[in-house]
Amino acid sequence: MTLKLDAAQRRVLGVLIEKSRTTPGGYPLTLNALLVGCNQLTCREPLMRMTEDEAAKAARELGALGLAAEADPGRGARVERYRHTVDESLKWNEARQAVMAELLLRGPQTAGELKTNASRMATLPDLEALVGVLKEMASQDPPLVVELPRQPGKSAARFDHLLYSEERASSAAPPPAPPSDLEARVAKLESELAAMKQEIQQLRGGPPQP
Repeated sequence: MTLKLDAAQRRVLGVLIEKSRTTPGGYPLTLNALLVGCNQLTCREPLMRMTEDEAAKAARELGALGLAAEADPGRGARVERYRHTVDESLKWNEARQAVMAELLLRGPQTAGELKTNASRMATLPDLEALVGVLKEMASQDPPLVVELPRQPGKSAARFDHLLYSEERASSAAPPPAPPSDLEARVAKLESELAAMKQEIQQLRGGPPQP
């Protein structure tokens, strides 16, 4: 099953998974609690300012994809509550849920960062266990995560999820940096010098030089 989620859907799904693991007493989430989780200022990258309508719409869309559902209302319940269903529909265990929630909520991270952050949602005894989860998710068909090219000056590679719906290649290397001003000037001078050599050769009556 290939999943492609927009920014609002990713944030809502990440929050539903996170809160199911970290605050089970308040889960499933009311729409207000879901909105607060989407817009909170900690453990989020990027920060968002979603509206209630946007959060509700994303939750409904996730429901249509089989990733979320409205919880069965309790006796006397007056508000709708939402829950994720990735454990049922995608068979994600606790470790996978934790890793994906972190990537959905915070973006690309190193294995060490994921180990620290995801441990609040699942038992990950050591870095080797976390790396094992990443390898499983990267090798399945279709893959869920990818190792990104190492950034200049960084000793550890980062990992990202592959649920983006935007035209974005998470696994691709960043585009080359534009030439500096000095490089551009050198290239221009080399071009002008080559043109001058050709003109001089033509004045001498000889064949143009390459």
